[in-house]
Amino acid sequence: MESAQYTARGYDCLFITHPLSFGIFMVRYSLDEEFRFSHHTFAKGEVPGEAELISAEKAIPVLDPKPEEFSEVAARLRDAGVRNILLIHGTFAGGDITGLVRELKRFSPVRATRVHQLSKAWFDEMVGDVGNYTDRLATRLNTWLNVPGKSGSNSSNIKVDRFGWSGENHHIGRIDGAVALLRKISEIQLDGRLLVLAHSHGGNLLAMLSQILGSTEHVRESFFRATRLHYHSPFRSKVDLQDWTAAREILLDSGRNGCEIDIATFGTPLRYRWNREVVPRLLHFVQHRSTDDQDPQKAVLPRSIRDLLTAAAGDYVQHLGIAGTDFIPSLFAWRDVVVERRLRLLFESTARRRDLVHKIRQGRRVSCDGKTLLVDYAPTPDREHQKLFGHGVYTSPVWLAFHLQEICRHFYEPARKENAEPDSDH
Repeated sequence: MESAQYTARGYDCLFITHPLSFGIFMVRYSLDEEFRFSHHTFAKGEVPGEAELISAEKAIPVLDPKPEEFSEVAARLRDAGVRNILLIHGTFAGGDITGLVRELKRFSPVRATRVHQLSKAWFDEMVGDVGNYTDRLATRLNTWLNVPGKSGSNSSNIKVDRFGWSGENHHIGRIDGAVALLRKISEIQLDGRLLVLAHSHGGNLLAMLSQILGSTEHVRESFFRATRLHYHSPFRSKVDLQDWTAAREILLDSGRNGCEIDIATFGTPLRYRWNREVVPRLLHFVQHRSTDDQDPQKAVLPRSIRDLLTAAAGDYVQHLGIAGTDFIPSLFAWRDVVVERRLRLLFESTARRRDLVHKIRQGRRVSCDGKTLLVDYAPTPDREHQKLFGHGVYTSPVWLAFHLQEICRHFYEPARKENAEPDSDH
């Protein structure tokens, strides 16, 4: 009789492969520190990154956006080499917030894709652009940035596209979205820079992806082994989520994706850290109103239902959506329940639910990585009932020009000045 093979891997279990075990018996195994990615711990010694307060007087909305409001930022983006803009929605704004469509995808990818598209279209119709990037918004932005005859010295168009993921509120949903996002980015025909605008936990998809991209081949291999039960059926002995096969080939066979990616997040809760070598240009927008005299950057809890509904202190979802607030994966996906625990140990190894209240009371808004803009968004007519606890303001068309202006100010000003220098010599 053949003996069992024991393989130690960098996650919470030791797999025992045996001719009669189907490879799914598991024994507890401690994680090696090498396989743990960094995250926001909210510890006293954790140093926040750079932050800037922007008052309501400086944050100016464009109530009726027209192409002329975007002519200057469009020229700056082109001069900096931006050729693609990708919009990523956040939690609950996807077409599969229960994970059931993904389970259907394991057996019928075509039908699952259709169900996801219909579900997302229904959500977009119902919610609109409140905390959500709609297809209409992407189309309008594409039109505003690409006015014929007004492209400046560089006539290349800037293509605007959307990326959709499940929108589930747990590690499995986000890592599955990150893997699909890697495949999406690799398929974009880039001849310049890619600018990504990510709302809410859509930003955390990118944070997870940056850490995986910045890791060693050994760690990447360990990551795919840790998540194997999610994308590989132990009963059918086959991969049933093809995005993972594509991502594995990209990461392990071809290495790091070569395109230059600049990222701006909007209301992204402080969860995973970022690999700054992978993402050197990183900017965070957070709706914030200073109500603490001693610390103007501190977020405070709502004192009443009215405070919550009117976003009196800013974005409460960004403040509260930290480690310890995830949902449990669907019980229909028992494999994901197992892998969810492994991912928590990989990406938030020191986070404990019992520390949640203490961390919330700290009022941290500023990420340790990149620069955070704490913006006091001014009230806008006809949208006061659409605040979504302060989390829905970012995706409104009235703030697109302001956001792109700030992105250009922080990312692309040097590039524009360099391009202007030769002209000054004449």
